[in-house]
Amino acid sequence: MIKEVLHFLNYDFCAEIALVLFLVAFALVGIKTAVTSPSEIKHQSEIPLADD
Repeated sequence: MIKEVLHFLNYDFCAEIALVLFLVAFALVGIKTAVTSPSEIKHQSEIPLADD
């Protein structure tokens, strides 16, 4: 029964959905990087060196 159900399901769209999700995530990271101010980047780069 389960084998018959799985046989009839079509998983072709899964690769396309994964590609779209990857491209959306990549675009969001690119946009976030582009709009981050230089002062914020400098502040974030100094966090590992801070003595807190």
